[in-house]
Amino acid sequence: MRLREVYVTGYGLVAPMALDAATLFSRISQKRSCIREHPVFAELGFANTAAGYIDHRQWQEMTADASGDALTLPRQSVLAEYVARQALQHAGLSPSAFAQVASGLFLGSNKHCVSRDLQDASRCMDDTGSVDLDRYLQNHEPVGGAFSRRVDQQTLHLARFLGIRDHISTHSDACAAGTMAIGSAYRAIERGEIDLAICGAVELMAHELSYYSFDGLGAVCQRSDFAADQQSRPFMPDRCGFVLSEGSALIVLESRPHAERRKAKPIGRVLGYANYCEAQKITSSSRDGSKYAECMTAAIENAGLRSSAVEHVNTHGTSTQANDRSEALALKQVFGDSLNDVTFTANKSAIGHSLAGSGAIEAVLSLISLRDGVLLPTLNYDPDKAEFPELNFLSEPLHQPINVVLSNSFGFGGVNSSLVLGRA
Repeated sequence: MRLREVYVTGYGLVAPMALDAATLFSRISQKRSCIREHPVFAELGFANTAAGYIDHRQWQEMTADASGDALTLPRQSVLAEYVARQALQHAGLSPSAFAQVASGLFLGSNKHCVSRDLQDASRCMDDTGSVDLDRYLQNHEPVGGAFSRRVDQQTLHLARFLGIRDHISTHSDACAAGTMAIGSAYRAIERGEIDLAICGAVELMAHELSYYSFDGLGAVCQRSDFAADQQSRPFMPDRCGFVLSEGSALIVLESRPHAERRKAKPIGRVLGYANYCEAQKITSSSRDGSKYAECMTAAIENAGLRSSAVEHVNTHGTSTQANDRSEALALKQVFGDSLNDVTFTANKSAIGHSLAGSGAIEAVLSLISLRDGVLLPTLNYDPDKAEFPELNFLSEPLHQPINVVLSNSFGFGGVNSSLVLGRA
């Protein structure tokens, strides 16, 4: 039985080299990458200095618009508020709207946003390597207070800013967190628990701690012979790992009755969602793609559709060998005889991998494709050399009206999520 329809009525976005969604969409349409040399990585002498990062100019503009004393706010809270304001303006809502109805905040972000805290704590170590916590707290006065970069700070800030009390949650589900936040908001509205939600993700992981961590796993690209903007190469045979990135995207969701009461113009719809925890291996899925396929199929079925109804897929496409192969095999299983009728894109080729932020950013880009009938290209993709030529990955922008998009996010630890988005 279909429950309440869920409308998308607004979105906001900040990504490397883009302070709004329109700028990012235009940039990728023009096949211009957001990946460049990270000055901190270069200063530290890393073998590979490529990253997608929010630069000083962007931070200055966001800080200028923050409420209260922006200097006391953790950076992730400044970013969250800036993107939320965009989303509200786009939806035609004021912050007070969330306190007037049953509403929710669903925000994805991961736990490793603590590089500066760890650096400061290391200065309070004794000879055995233990941290004297009392000494740390007595002498530590960072912006925002001790441990201000903890995972839920931006959630608390946005909840207070919007006056949300009915449903507040932080999702820390690796690379799937942003998609899971949107899916959770969709389900809460569909079931009638709330009428209005703001959902998505905030992630600031383009720093040295993340680099060390993922490099240790062999997940980060180390092909320094490629230019920075050529290193993210999803689904190409010479791919060798992802490029770290950061950013945020937030989406306003409403029940159809709520949107109609205020005469809101929907941008799109959330049609279906699924998330599966497979626990196959912490860093990769089943090599035959079967677990990814189960998740995609479940999301399509949740939307009340057949796989043949999906016209375009925004893939997870990290540019790692294992993930891309598993996803390619899964896509062939899911679409079968209708595979030739589907187009595919991989946004991380242009943006890099912003982990929790990636699924939310890709959902916004997918919504723009649905609304405008423009499908984004995959950068650094050569169809003549493709490992999976049977998958129609776009290497150029395509102007083509579509009605249904599937957006995938598959995270470390076996957390898989797929979102089905529809035209308004």
